[in-house]
Amino acid sequence: MSRSLSDPYLLAAFWAGVVSVVLTLGVAVAIVSLRVRLRREERRWNRFLEVWRPILMSAMVDRTPRALARLRPGQARMFLRLWAYLHESVRGESARRLDEAARAVGADRVARKLLRWGSRDEKLLAILCVGHLRDTQARDDLLKLAAHPDGQLSVNAARSLVQIDPLEGAQRLMHLILGRGDWDVARVAGFLTEAREAFWLLLVKRIVELKSEELVRALRFTDALRLTLPAPTLRFALAQGQPPEVVAAALATAADRDVVEDVRRLALHPDARVRAGAAHALGRMGGPQDVDLLAQLLGDAQWPVRLAAAQTIANFPYVDTRKLEELQNASAGSHDILRHVLAELAAA
Repeated sequence: MSRSLSDPYLLAAFWAGVVSVVLTLGVAVAIVSLRVRLRREERRWNRFLEVWRPILMSAMVDRTPRALARLRPGQARMFLRLWAYLHESVRGESARRLDEAARAVGADRVARKLLRWGSRDEKLLAILCVGHLRDTQARDDLLKLAAHPDGQLSVNAARSLVQIDPLEGAQRLMHLILGRGDWDVARVAGFLTEAREAFWLLLVKRIVELKSEELVRALRFTDALRLTLPAPTLRFALAQGQPPEVVAAALATAADRDVVEDVRRLALHPDARVRAGAAHALGRMGGPQDVDLLAQLLGDAQWPVRLAAAQTIANFPYVDTRKLEELQNASAGSHDILRHVLAELAAA
């Protein structure tokens, strides 16, 4: 045996086997420990629900507030978790009573502490809670988190800031809203609805200072929030010299007849995105005199432009059935695209 173990290769194989067995046992112990801990936490959570869910449900509907049970050590995070879940499904008076219950047990103070020193998951929970509570004492911490590189943390912090004070939130977040490309436009627009007027005012004031990337994003928010920009502001975005992506984004928001001449000019722009945007915009603000211009776009070299022109013509109140037939017969290209669009409309 001693001779065998004196062989360096056999010795290495022996210790490799020992290490493998130890690692396997270590992984097994870790898995078992994790499962035991999860089951213990699940039992704690279920016991907590048995006590506190009826209490909070009663608090939401009871017009006469009753004294709440005191939270035991270690229950604050579970309370916030249950409270946030219930708060997501209620509005009005029930939400206000839930807020009173949270403050009565000191959950607002716990949430503010978690904003600073909690784990990532705890911070996300705390962000949600202080937003529902409209907790003004949390604004500075939320603003710091809104600048955090973690996209989920930052966008949720922004949402809570707007919940607390829509006007101030829009003002303090404007540079982040326009500069953070990792913030989804649709999601941000969803919570900016509470601050749409403030956002509109800030945008009109600052539009000439914005970089091209910020301006494109601002115009996308304008479209998502269904805002109408003043004609001078819109002309700035539609002006010659603006990058095509800026002009295309501005055309998506254009609905004011005061800029119709600018839109007609852009129907002949060298960039296909702009020509397609102009065709769609003419559908919102154009008149009978624009039918020929749209017919010209039916023969465009780019499919998106032809499609946009055909969709506008098919829905244009100034084009009757006879005119549609004339346009279909004008050329093979226009015939194909119009037939395609009309078939879609008929099937809708």
